[in-house]
Amino acid sequence: MTCQELDSILYPFLDGEFQPEERLEVEAHLTGCAECAQRVNMELRMRQSLRRAARHAVESTRAPDALRARIQLGIRQEQRRDTQMWWLRASAAAVVVLMAGGAWMALRPEQHQRFVEDAARRHARQLPVEVAGGHEHVEAWFDGKLDHRVSVPRLPDVQLSGARISNVTDRPAAYISYERNADKQGAPARRIGLFVFDDAKREVEAPPLPSVQVGSSHGYNVAVWRDEEIVYELVSDLDESDIRRMVAEQAAAKSRPSRPVSPDVAARPVVLQP
Repeated sequence: MTCQELDSILYPFLDGEFQPEERLEVEAHLTGCAECAQRVNMELRMRQSLRRAARHAVESTRAPDALRARIQLGIRQEQRRDTQMWWLRASAAAVVVLMAGGAWMALRPEQHQRFVEDAARRHARQLPVEVAGGHEHVEAWFDGKLDHRVSVPRLPDVQLSGARISNVTDRPAAYISYERNADKQGAPARRIGLFVFDDAKREVEAPPLPSVQVGSSHGYNVAVWRDEEIVYELVSDLDESDIRRMVAEQAAAKSRPSRPVSPDVAARPVVLQP
């Protein structure tokens, strides 16, 4: 990890958003970089000072007794009304649940959005990769590191730049990094991140290819699809139309049967002359 990379992830790190394995990389850099370690310590001291000042302000401020008495009276009255209305509320809730019936699946967007937002947030950190190389090499590197298979998609018009172990919410995941326009001079490279994780219980709303569901979060478009029990989340700042085209071409190439290779030269008998 470089100082520039630390600068882009400093505040999420201080907010406790990193997983234990991600914190190890940051802490290893801080051990060898006195300047970054000093900056982190200054930020921590500043936050501690602000917390102490806020706590002191709250503790030193006390509402007048008359106001406190009115608040307590209002709370007791509200509690009595809540007790009287409890059965009515419970009955109304039961009616709503029964009317919803099999349509409860429509209430799952929050669950789906949670996976979209976490994938976008982790992609934005731009953490360094742990392995680089070709598709087969990266797939072999994941063997034994996760409890599910990791197939590295051959996305069109992009270059595989590496991979690492990551998470999406509480799911261990493979993170595969691609770049677009990496070989074109003058064109800015566009980062594409792909999270691959297991969903054997089908808890994540994700259609099978060639369908794909596209949402957005943290300034990125996030495309979601599944291959049986494996879910893929592709995160990029590319346009939605570009992402859909890329995934559709990859799905078409994957489903296209391979042709047997025929020999270029047919075998001919050899006649020996006396």
